[in-house]
Amino acid sequence: MSYFSRVLVPAGLWLHDPALKRVDPLYRDHQLLWKLFPDQPEHPRDFLFRAETGFNATGPASASVYYLVSARVPQAWHADVQLLTKPYAPRLQAGELVQFSLRANPTISRAGSDGVRGKRHDVLMHAKTQARAQGLSADAIPARVAQAAADWLQQRAAQWGLQLDAPSLQLDPYRQHRLYSKGREIRFSSVDYQGLAEVSDPVRLAAVLTGQASAQAGASLGHAQAFGCGLLLVKRLP
Repeated sequence: MSYFSRVLVPAGLWLHDPALKRVDPLYRDHQLLWKLFPDQPEHPRDFLFRAETGFNATGPASASVYYLVSARVPQAWHADVQLLTKPYAPRLQAGELVQFSLRANPTISRAGSDGVRGKRHDVLMHAKTQARAQGLSADAIPARVAQAAADWLQQRAAQWGLQLDAPSLQLDPYRQHRLYSKGREIRFSSVDYQGLAEVSDPVRLAAVLTGQASAQAGASLGHAQAFGCGLLLVKRLP
């Protein structure tokens, strides 16, 4: 069983906590979501989440709002944390048209000269570097980067049980992130996708939506999942 939650954390709960006030917002999100699972030392991370961007009309502007899919029922660690949780077992039909959204960290692993799987590369930064090396103008580079991000999604969507409607795909400008955790620097890029798609494999899609899909089966939704990437959401069209 999986669970879908909408989590609202008033800013006042962390503004006065020195351990959270001084850290990068992405790491703060990571810490706040972990606090919903107090037995975390005994469990690996078994949830995916996404921080809402922009003002949410149903809550105070100073609150942080998250969507969360988890294998366990989250527990509010303070009376002011608002949790709306329900069992989550998506039942979709092949051929259904859905609206989807995804925040992802597009990466690719390139094989070395010996055929062994090589180092993971950031798709967006790789596209930007290549565009510069090819002499593209500064004005042309964003389009090349956006195309690389769209290609990454297109190549993987079928493995998630979706057939994308390419003309409907929209991408927000990608963002680069840099934060420090346990004395080491972490860098990654993220991009927000949304659009329409047809359900091609309901069983595989349900596993992806609930975070139960195996990356070894080609169903990975990208990396940086500890920092709010990799949660795929779909909505049936009326």
